[in-house]
Amino acid sequence: MKIIRSKSFTAERAWGALDIASMDGITTRLRWMDQSAVPLACE
Repeated sequence: MKIIRSKSFTAERAWGALDIASMDGITTRLRWMDQSAVPLACE
């Protein structure tokens, strides 16, 4: 089993991801961004 520390994870590029689990065809990914995510304003 591989232990993944999400706080210290960085990818090679923005929006890079690491597959961390796969069950019944569903994959969970840990994504990394180079800046904070800003929610879109709803009108």
